[in-house]
Amino acid sequence: MRNIQKKINKLLTALRQQGIVYKINTQQFYSEKQDRICTKMILWEEHPQRDGEAFYSKVELLKYPAERWKEVREDGEGKRGENGASCPENE
Repeated sequence: MRNIQKKINKLLTALRQQGIVYKINTQQFYSEKQDRICTKMILWEEHPQRDGEAFYSKVELLKYPAERWKEVREDGEGKRGENGASCPENE
């Protein structure tokens, strides 16, 4: 699991350098069906009070920013200014 988290962190850092910021929150809950504590990871691109994308597996979570990174690399997209500097979103 440690390698997966490392890859997630690297992808989030690379996306952040392109001006795309994701936030991850985790929640734990008891599953009666599985008779154990489960972890749900929620990925937000917007404000955490809005609905985010829920994942129950770090592997599935990894796929989401990986696809977004492919889009950014293919399109040369990202929120960058003319001089290549990141543009703050809240200014």
